[in-house]
Amino acid sequence: MGKQSIPDVVIRRLPIYLRVLENLSEDFYGNVISSFKLGEKSGVSPAQVRKDLSIIGSFGKQGLGYEIAVLRDELKRILNLDKEIKVGIIGVGNLGHAIARYITQKYATEKDFHLKLVALFDSDPEVLGELINGVPIDLIDTFHAKALELGFRMVVIAVPAEEAQAVMDKCAAAGIEAVLNFAPIHLKAPKEIRVHNTDLSIDLMHLAYYL
Repeated sequence: MGKQSIPDVVIRRLPIYLRVLENLSEDFYGNVISSFKLGEKSGVSPAQVRKDLSIIGSFGKQGLGYEIAVLRDELKRILNLDKEIKVGIIGVGNLGHAIARYITQKYATEKDFHLKLVALFDSDPEVLGELINGVPIDLIDTFHAKALELGFRMVVIAVPAEEAQAVMDKCAAAGIEAVLNFAPIHLKAPKEIRVHNTDLSIDLMHLAYYL
């Protein structure tokens, strides 16, 4: 099945399954995991695991489960995590700093983490040239040229809401294909660009309801 045929709700669960499989060496012995165990560790039902994995291929062995190495490698392939993916961050305030350090640390310490931070951008000339784990901060005016030069197609937007749409427009003009948006605003983007929105304040207010 082609990647475009996999429902997005399934794609969102595949990284969870992959994370479980990558951590099994710490607490699991053997080369096979059952749908029950994978579901238990992933927070979904065994039936959901079987349904999701049947969409992407036939990996299970009836009565046994899934070969861990085979399933792990296939999930990486489907998620494009079997090769290095270059990432840029726009907006290097407190949040942008934290995201940058997280990505660079994961890339340096985990052999299965293939997201590589290659570029940082900000509108403040006072931070020009500052390094975050070896990656220099460039002015946002250089974004288009740097995107072409460095070849990154994924971007994290961590700017204030009032600046976010202009930044999104720059991404579209530069041929960016995937955006993780932390700005608390709905962004208009061409259909060719996949945008995922993460609003920490909304998530916290949602969680507050259950206190």
